[in-house]
Amino acid sequence: MTEPLKTVSRNRLRQRLEGLLFYLLLVIAIGLAGWLSQRYQGVFDWSDRARNSLSSASQQLLSRLEAPLLIRSFAPDDAQLRQRIRAVIEPYQRARPDITLEFIDPSLQPELTRESGIRRSGELHISYQGRSENLSTLNEQQISNSIQRLIQQGQRWIATIEGHGERRLNGKANHDLGDFGAALRRKGYRIQPLQLTEQPVIPRNTALLVIAGPRVEYLPGELAVIHDYLDRGGNLLWLTDPGPQHALPSLFQELGLEILPGTVVDANAAGLGLDNPAIALVTRFPEHPATNQFRLVTLYPFAAALKAGTAAGWQTTPLLQTQPGSWNETGKLVGELQRDADQGEESGPLTLGYAFSRQLDGKSQRLVALGDGDFLSNSYLGNGGNLDLGLNLIRWLSGDDNLLDIPARTAPDTRLDLSRTSGAIIGLGFLFILPILLFTAGLFIWWRRRRA
Repeated sequence: MTEPLKTVSRNRLRQRLEGLLFYLLLVIAIGLAGWLSQRYQGVFDWSDRARNSLSSASQQLLSRLEAPLLIRSFAPDDAQLRQRIRAVIEPYQRARPDITLEFIDPSLQPELTRESGIRRSGELHISYQGRSENLSTLNEQQISNSIQRLIQQGQRWIATIEGHGERRLNGKANHDLGDFGAALRRKGYRIQPLQLTEQPVIPRNTALLVIAGPRVEYLPGELAVIHDYLDRGGNLLWLTDPGPQHALPSLFQELGLEILPGTVVDANAAGLGLDNPAIALVTRFPEHPATNQFRLVTLYPFAAALKAGTAAGWQTTPLLQTQPGSWNETGKLVGELQRDADQGEESGPLTLGYAFSRQLDGKSQRLVALGDGDFLSNSYLGNGGNLDLGLNLIRWLSGDDNLLDIPARTAPDTRLDLSRTSGAIIGLGFLFILPILLFTAGLFIWWRRRRA
């Protein structure tokens, strides 16, 4: 009997030692996990479509930073407020460790607060390579747009000619380009309307001149001012439409640019549920800096087709080409449409836009001519990739090549905008209708049990 007792005793001792070893190893593992969590951090975003992480557009933007970025938050010593600000900036710091966040109490450093132009508590002062900008709205869209403006080297002035019925970059009408102009301002561009009868010269600091569909003839003196600007190497975006061209093609005689008669119609539009045959689709883009990485479908309502020859010294690239099944309809856009070759109607693919570039006096000159201005108008800007393409063209024309593949929207829309009626219906539903339904269901269940 002695030997079995010794065996049982040894087994119990071994089990106790194994238990002690297990708890010892568990404590060591917990300690190591705590130590590692202090030295290394890992973040996993399991939210819907990774809404708590930076969008790919913002990450692409941060990859363009060539120097450290300093963000100063002028916030009082309030732990909750500073934690909310830190939570907004931390995703940027995870993507770029050289982004520094500093907190400054305005009451303790009033002089620095005044020098930085701070007007409200919690405002950010973002500095990059000697340039700075203040930001009061703290979300990814606003912060990424601010960083994008700081990346641009110097100010970008866009001059738009007005006074001839042109589409205006600050206009509110359906045919105007006001929404596009607002998007450009958010990206850091400055827009300056020009009346050539009042200011008969285009400023030399103009990065880009825009001519957007005039409806009346330009005076000879105005054409001479534009011609002088182009001779000096100025960049130009010309948006035209079917119909009279008001002598503007004379500016591009050396390019051999020609506007075909009629309006482009596209039989492929019906396949996408578009009931307007005068909306042309462009789905493929050439190997050009402005469209090299572009993969979105764009729509062009009531567009004119263009033709360009070979010009000495210029590099000519057809930017926008329609699909087969399109043609330039010269008749009325009613009834069943068919191409009539005898009327000069050419079958697609047709070119809706050209890009021209050359070296002049050691500087790059860039022109874009498009046979449609509606695709950037307030009515159609939100369709497909129209906004992104328009922004890409502006960036290429103004020399911001390093930002060409940054999408127009740098953050997903997380807002839910409801009308007053919808809000009232939802509120009444939760306050009254849902409780009444629950009470009725409970009363019905109680009644059924009483009868059982």
